[in-house]
Amino acid sequence: STRARSWAGARGLMQVMPRTARSFGVTNLNDPEENLRAGIAYLKYLNEFWNHVPDENQKVKFMLASYNAGPYHVKDAQRLAVKLGKDSLIWDNNVEDCILLKSQRQYYRDEVVKYGYCRGIEPYKYVKQITNRYGRYIDLVGELREEESV
Repeated sequence: STRARSWAGARGLMQVMPRTARSFGVTNLNDPEENLRAGIAYLKYLNEFWNHVPDENQKVKFMLASYNAGPYHVKDAQRLAVKLGKDSLIWDNNVEDCILLKSQRQYYRDEVVKYGYCRGIEPYKYVKQITNRYGRYIDLVGELREEESV
């Protein structure tokens, strides 16, 4: 819905936070075109922000987590990953584990964490849900193509 609002205040079709939208010159998130413009601009920004992640599939997961929780909470999770001996450039079973830790006091107050508490389950689930949905769409397209070729 163009008037949808999340518990955190994200608004519209692309569920963009008002502050994020303003940073991209968008002030009316109730306008679907403006909302899409803000969401697309933010995704382009995140694509550049995570440009150093070499694996494209992993990069998309960092982008999705950032779209949900903000890139600096994900950066915190990367720093935790390094501290805990995990791969900071791999989301799966590495940084995703550390984003979950950011809801626990001993981790969100750790010296490497700069942005504090994060409901880590939110970006964790978001990445899983979106990538699973994408996988189902790809499977469906493949099935439709097979049916057409028969």
